[in-house]
Amino acid sequence: MTLGNWLLDLEHRNGTAVEFKQNNQWQKLSWSEYLQKILLIVQTLEANGMTKKDHVGIVSSTRWEWAALDMAILGSRGVTVPMFPNLSDSDLTYIINHSEVSILIIETEAHQKQIARIEKQLTNKPKILTLKDLNLDGEVASDTQEKFFKSCQALKPKDIATIVYTSGTTGTPKGVVLLHEAIFSEITESFPLFGVKPEYRSLTFLPYAHVLGRIEHWGSCFNGHTLAYAESIEKVRSNLTEVKPDFMIAVPRIFEKVYSGILSQVETQPLKLKLFNQALSIAKEVQVYRKTKQAIPWTTLLQYEALSRLVFGPIKKAFGGNLLFAISGGAPLSPQLAEFFASIGINVIEGYGLTETCAAITVNSLSQNRPGTVGLPIGDVEIKFAADQEILVKSKKCLKEYYKNPEATAEVMKDGFFATGDIGHFNDEGRLVITDRKKDLIKTAGGKYVAPQKLEGLMKQEPLISQILIHGDQKKFVSALISIEEPQLKAWAQAQNITYSNWQDLYHNPALRVRIQKHIQTVNSQLASYESIKKFEIVTESWTVENGLLTQSLKVKRKIVEQKYAELLHEMYE
Repeated sequence: MTLGNWLLDLEHRNGTAVEFKQNNQWQKLSWSEYLQKILLIVQTLEANGMTKKDHVGIVSSTRWEWAALDMAILGSRGVTVPMFPNLSDSDLTYIINHSEVSILIIETEAHQKQIARIEKQLTNKPKILTLKDLNLDGEVASDTQEKFFKSCQALKPKDIATIVYTSGTTGTPKGVVLLHEAIFSEITESFPLFGVKPEYRSLTFLPYAHVLGRIEHWGSCFNGHTLAYAESIEKVRSNLTEVKPDFMIAVPRIFEKVYSGILSQVETQPLKLKLFNQALSIAKEVQVYRKTKQAIPWTTLLQYEALSRLVFGPIKKAFGGNLLFAISGGAPLSPQLAEFFASIGINVIEGYGLTETCAAITVNSLSQNRPGTVGLPIGDVEIKFAADQEILVKSKKCLKEYYKNPEATAEVMKDGFFATGDIGHFNDEGRLVITDRKKDLIKTAGGKYVAPQKLEGLMKQEPLISQILIHGDQKKFVSALISIEEPQLKAWAQAQNITYSNWQDLYHNPALRVRIQKHIQTVNSQLASYESIKKFEIVTESWTVENGLLTQSLKVKRKIVEQKYAELLHEMYE
């Protein structure tokens, strides 16, 4: 079975396929209308020379046209090569040349200018089309659907579907080759676990150049639920209240920002903070009763209901008011963060996977959500551990190879198992627990191994901290670089009644260092002496994708950050 089977079924589906905002109004496309748009794209691509097995690149933000393009390419037996819309000139040049795309579809005028800038460096010269060239308001020829459906029927599980370039923290991007059977295996074995019904709506905003984002639109075609497209990442907050989704898929950074925003608001008003802490305490107590299946005392239940409506009601409303659950992936989610959202009535389900495994290979479920774990293996997934506890995976979901890179492929394939690069173990319930990235493990000068992700997760419980880098490889002790963003800094100053003429002066306020130091003492009390944080520095620049300090999936580029702040790190060890 392949994704082509879902395409054949689109015209028979009821309800709305996609929703999107145009001219400040939400528009809808039924499943049959969505199919017609896909067919119009097929006509345009064929008119521009696309044939089966051709590689077609997409440089665009997340939008419904991106998803329709993907389905048109895959159904035509082509290979989709997604590219992030904010790639550097060098990365875009490399991927265009390396992937051998014959057609490249771009979104904006800025992308046109970027292509013009790099044109002389392109050894591969694809035909350039814009989204406007797709002729989405045209007429579908009488034989287009029949030809397209025959192509869908001819798809084979072992056909290449997509080449997804990793946005890793170091080195040249690698092209992960995923087969149709990987997509089919992933979607059909993960979505039923979440109980997503065809009548559900989801708000999508993750980049589709990241495999987790594309799981959303592939999943909607399989499951038949409605996918609403956020206007942009900046407008997700307002779009949530408009769309009122039943569930959503996000990366941990989204939940961290919401958490920081909530605490920043309540900290400015003592009464609000007192009520919030009281509500959270009662909610956690109720969670314990529910987990242990004990009867909740009626006085506790009354307190919980009253405080929950008063304190947590506005938070739920900010997510639209209908959110049943959220799925987190792409990076580790702090167990404390998951427990916080569970306490306020929003279950955040964490799974684990990589680009190379076509997203999730283990997931928690609504009925058995265990924060601190990434759940049970799904479907055909087989997991074992190397001698150093590296997680090894065998599944149809795993990559075929790294495109045109047999050396890198040989490095990660071990007797039919894919070596993930992550360290972990099974707990007593058979659930997978991730310890850290193998390459990120720190070995102190004393020979002790330290897992930086563990420390970073604990440190991020302080809502002021936006990003953090734990450092100390081959050093006498562990140190930390901390990034605090402007909104959190200003909210903290307001709560402390600190006046300032220039907000950046707040970075050097002694009270800020005292607050961070107190949190570090709390964190260190939970750690062994060799992994405790001895020194820290607060940096005055935000870490973003745009300035190259975060990956496209919002993870810290460790090597780049260490290079940028090499002098500051050196001073901490003098």
